[in-house]
Amino acid sequence: MKKLLSLMLSISILFTACNSDNEAEQDPKPVLPPEYSMAPNFDDFKADNNQRNQTIENWFYSALNVGVYSAILTGGLAIPVTAFKATISQNPIYDTDSGVWVWETSFTNNANDFSIRLTADVVDANVNWVGSISSTSLNVENFVWFDGQSNIDGNSGTWTLYESPQKPTAWITADWSRNEAQTVANANFTIEKEGDLLGSYINYAIDDENNLDRSVEISNTESGDLIEIYWNQELKFGRVKSEKYFGDTDFHCWDEDLQDVECAN
Repeated sequence: MKKLLSLMLSISILFTACNSDNEAEQDPKPVLPPEYSMAPNFDDFKADNNQRNQTIENWFYSALNVGVYSAILTGGLAIPVTAFKATISQNPIYDTDSGVWVWETSFTNNANDFSIRLTADVVDANVNWVGSISSTSLNVENFVWFDGQSNIDGNSGTWTLYESPQKPTAWITADWSRNEAQTVANANFTIEKEGDLLGSYINYAIDDENNLDRSVEISNTESGDLIEIYWNQELKFGRVKSEKYFGDTDFHCWDEDLQDVECAN
């Protein structure tokens, strides 16, 4: 009996030592980039039909322009964006063979099933991210639909989102950052796809210390417009500026019901 207990204790000590050695060989676990770095929340620019029939020109013009980018991220690039969102709640494992952190899960888009393998290769204080997506129904296997870099603390980084397995060229690039307290953040999305919108961008910002705590600046190369939009995420009131559309350099405001109002000084 004593020999058996001694043997079990020896095995336990050996297993613990091996496990400690494996943990010691692991790269530090990186912080995942925030969701807004790839998919900002533009739900504040959705309204029902009754609201659209009211006097909401200022809000509606803002929603129309935000919708151009929202349509790309929720339409043409819905698969990589949905894939990234699906990984955020997952716990990673460390692949000792390849020396990378791995997040894996499955998701559905337009009735098609997909799987995502997101890897993080830590090099000093930097992280290289690769999002490989597969789908048996679409005959896609380990297509790198997005990749990027960040610092290990998850306070700044970049993304590149590719169009499709049939056309694996960059559609949108993003660079993002946030402060340590995560009260101030920024993400800039630039269209890289050939066409009328090439070079257009939308800059999305969060500043929880301001009354107008969300904002976007939009540059549309097709229309030549430069648009500034500020709004309160909770109460929904806001303002917009576009010299090309309104014919002046003033802000044009809307209230909590999205109705046009005079801007306060």
